[in-house]
Amino acid sequence: MNLLPAQDLRDLGVELFQACGAPAAEAALVADHLVEASLMGIDSHGVVRYVMYVEHCLDGTIQPGAAARVVDGRGQVAVVDCGMNFGQVGAQHMTDLVREDARAGGIAFAVSLRCHHVGRLGAWPQKLAEAGLFGLSVANSHRHGHFVVPWGGREGRLATNPLAWAAPTGGDPLLLDMSTSMVPEGRIRTALHAGERLPEGRILSGDGRPTVDPADFYGPGEGPPAGAILPFGGDLGYRGFGLGLLVEVLGATIAGEPLAEPDDGRYINGFGILAIDPAALSGSGDRFRELTGELRDYVRGSAPAPGFDEVLMPGECEFRTLRERRREGIPLPGESRRLIAEVAEQVGVRVPW
Repeated sequence: MNLLPAQDLRDLGVELFQACGAPAAEAALVADHLVEASLMGIDSHGVVRYVMYVEHCLDGTIQPGAAARVVDGRGQVAVVDCGMNFGQVGAQHMTDLVREDARAGGIAFAVSLRCHHVGRLGAWPQKLAEAGLFGLSVANSHRHGHFVVPWGGREGRLATNPLAWAAPTGGDPLLLDMSTSMVPEGRIRTALHAGERLPEGRILSGDGRPTVDPADFYGPGEGPPAGAILPFGGDLGYRGFGLGLLVEVLGATIAGEPLAEPDDGRYINGFGILAIDPAALSGSGDRFRELTGELRDYVRGSAPAPGFDEVLMPGECEFRTLRERRREGIPLPGESRRLIAEVAEQVGVRVPW
């Protein structure tokens, strides 16, 4: 598997999105986000998404340049219409909004309408933590993305419905970014492209059988999926199912969004983001940062269990991978390179391989 420089992939993304009609600043924002996801090892939400985003620009699903605007809400809560622009553009607008509103009023929440794929969900509370705030975000998907079965069911009724939170520490923030399913769909696609099998207990085939073959999930071609994904938790999967329902409520239902009709093929994330200013509670953001740093050090000070070298905090592996890949490059499977080259050709862009 070739290692590609992050800067080359970033430049490619900017060129691709500008070729699709995105203003330069928006093209850079989206490319930076996807490259950072790949740098952190979140390959399912990284540069492999160039393919999907270009295709959705070409078919009109994404509307580059569309403005995000507040359309409802009062006080410290807002409903934001993201205009079907790139999801990162809408998510950045909402993150900026809750950051400033939380600084003014202690706490703020925003939820989206018409928001495309927001990418790596943890990026948004991470930005709040880097500003000294506590952040929590969720993202659901309309019915076309309902691959995850409810606890005790065999037909998809929820999306992979990730949630993420972050808190500042003085170093890398504490950052949990997790799917409420056993695996995100993008990771299944990454495994398919890499010719890899999945661990047991992640997915079902179209007839409801447990399987480790990504091709059984997608069926003929690559979609729509013929199989399903299990809720997080294995034999305690009712916990992941409950968290998935929480994401559904905070990402869409609370904004008055009904379930989309089954034939609505648009990719929409119901994105919700919460910011809390610790200074409103303890009088000092610095004190909060200091205490979360002490909490990190206390937890990491536990003696490792047999089979473990150390105790790792949420996000620690990703930040280590970020630094490593900045030095060495980003791995990109041959199939992913081929698919990116195909969409690049459609918009007249040359790839760097």
